[in-house]
Amino acid sequence: MKKLTTIIAITAFFIIALEFAAKAQCKQQFVYTCARKGGNAIYLRDFNTKMKADRNDRESGTKWTTVLNEGIRYRFILCTPEAGNNEIVMTLYDSRHPEKQSKTNSKVGPLNSTLKAGRGSFDYICRRSGMYYISIRYTTSSQKRKTCAVGIQAFVGKNQ
Repeated sequence: MKKLTTIIAITAFFIIALEFAAKAQCKQQFVYTCARKGGNAIYLRDFNTKMKADRNDRESGTKWTTVLNEGIRYRFILCTPEAGNNEIVMTLYDSRHPEKQSKTNSKVGPLNSTLKAGRGSFDYICRRSGMYYISIRYTTSSQKRKTCAVGIQAFVGKNQ
């Protein structure tokens, strides 16, 4: 009887510990739900991140690299657990276009973002094959709190 109680206690401990570890990022079901928002676009990859509740001016979020091919239309979708959350922005940029918009020259800035698009997704037609960057961060004016966010990269089709 003692062995059974010990086994049950150890099993319960690991189940609870794994549940807390899984909350660090958005769960896989949330990623699937976000990927379905792409319409007829084909899912390529996801960018799952944990947003920290950092009150300092340091940037919170994550940056990834991705390879895009010339002549292909991609769709980038941003999802957060809170409905209508405009505090988090997903940005697409490369080595020639910085992540942040220039304050002195409005033509210098990222290739596209959910902030520019005014909604939770945007399409991008790749003009040059190469390495691109995706970042998911809080907007500068937002109240930072602990949450998660998922970005989806999807294939729409060849641009004709």
